[in-house]
Amino acid sequence: MKKNKPRREGVGIPNTVVTAEEAAEHRRAIAAAEVLELPVIASEHETGLVLDVAAVGVDGAGLVTGAEPAYVRCTDAKVYRLPESLREWASTLVAMHLAHRQAGHPSMFPCRIEFGVLNGGAYAELL
Repeated sequence: MKKNKPRREGVGIPNTVVTAEEAAEHRRAIAAAEVLELPVIASEHETGLVLDVAAVGVDGAGLVTGAEPAYVRCTDAKVYRLPESLREWASTLVAMHLAHRQAGHPSMFPCRIEFGVLNGGAYAELL
């Protein structure tokens, strides 16, 4: 993928030019990725699954319908689809990241994220 420079250094969201072929390959990779299995933890004092994450995304063809899979791409290039219960979390994180970048701050990624199930609910937390 080719990246274009932001209009002003350090400000705005970098533009990425993606070919149709690259976009199709990305969709195939997300569809083929295994679903992240979340460990069940008994208390807040336990640690879930911690991953070094390079990116979080929601795969879609431009129109968000609510059916697009959310995913994480780890720093080792492994890709996992997120369970449906974490889709809204992923969408919110992507929006926060874009706002963060537009405000001129550096990327939030890579970062460490803990995943798990606590008290019957899935969670993801930036560390």
